[in-house]
Amino acid sequence: MDENLLVPTEIFRERIRIYANGQREHQREHSRDSLRFGLGEIKERVQFLDNLNEKDVLGLAKRIKRRKRATPEDMYRLSHAFLQDLENIKVFNKTPGALQIIIKELTGKSSECQISAAECLCNFSLGDAPVCEKIASLAGSYLVTYLHSSEIQLVRLCLWTFANILATSSKGAQTCLQMQLIPQLWKLYIGDEIADPSMDCKEDSAICLQIIALNYAADLNERDMEFLLQHANEKNPTCLPNEYHLQIIFQLLFTQEETVANFPENLITYLISYSLSNINNTAELSGVKENLMVLYAIRILGNIVCIPSSYAKLLQELSSVWQINLTGFLNKLFNYKSPPISLEILWFLKNVLRQEENNATFDINLLEKLQIKREWFSN
Repeated sequence: MDENLLVPTEIFRERIRIYANGQREHQREHSRDSLRFGLGEIKERVQFLDNLNEKDVLGLAKRIKRRKRATPEDMYRLSHAFLQDLENIKVFNKTPGALQIIIKELTGKSSECQISAAECLCNFSLGDAPVCEKIASLAGSYLVTYLHSSEIQLVRLCLWTFANILATSSKGAQTCLQMQLIPQLWKLYIGDEIADPSMDCKEDSAICLQIIALNYAADLNERDMEFLLQHANEKNPTCLPNEYHLQIIFQLLFTQEETVANFPENLITYLISYSLSNINNTAELSGVKENLMVLYAIRILGNIVCIPSSYAKLLQELSSVWQINLTGFLNKLFNYKSPPISLEILWFLKNVLRQEENNATFDINLLEKLQIKREWFSN
């Protein structure tokens, strides 16, 4: 897969590990509380969970298949086993009918079993491509449906599972994309900001969209493209997380010149406004977030200015909203003093100069007014 996936994939895997450890600590505290209040001795399960092996997983897989159901305890153990060792995932995957039992619990009426099954599938999706393809094929439609759930824990687990599938298997990803995944992810991503981070799934959905944008833009169907063109302008620039938005739009919608040339006017206006907002609200490139916001803002503006009417809109917004002229704006960009960004600015400047050649008010001294240093173009 694309090397750009390393960061988002690791983010999700670390979140899954943290979540699993939290569940284990909860179980430990539950045992202590029960003993403290004299409810009887409870078998210490933490040590057992830390040492589940292939034989244990095979036994669990055969048992749930024989019983045609899986208890929350069964799925809790399987979840931890999948997290500990890839071989445990392989053993479970080779047991015919075992995964179908977990999916049966996922689609049942018990909310406890649904959560347990979702946890199980999430950790199971840490397996290799064939495992992810099987999950996408057998459970993908249910996972998409549960993105609408009011149970935030269930939504988050579904998003993590999708992220693992998208990052691991192109075949599994294509299966998911056929299930109207993009519109559902988009609705979660552009939602209103939520004060409680534990109740907010926007960043998780954004990372799923980022993986799709970096690797599967060519696999989007016409319906997905129409949806994105209609709803791309619904993300509030100040609503976090806002660093992914222009990257996702650029990778998905700027793949063909014809598509860009036919952007609706409201989308052009929105992209100019969003891009300038990113740039003007980023004083320095202090991290990945800031670099993403500025880099893709410049790339989008560099494409948009190739259209005369859009270039005129850009100049108007610079003047009326940000009270800055073209020279001042270019100097602000160069002042980031970043070699990768500076190269993007040169490409943007080249397209600007092509438009200015036909502009009666062209400043022939524009280049001389730019404050550029050679060291800004070398690492």
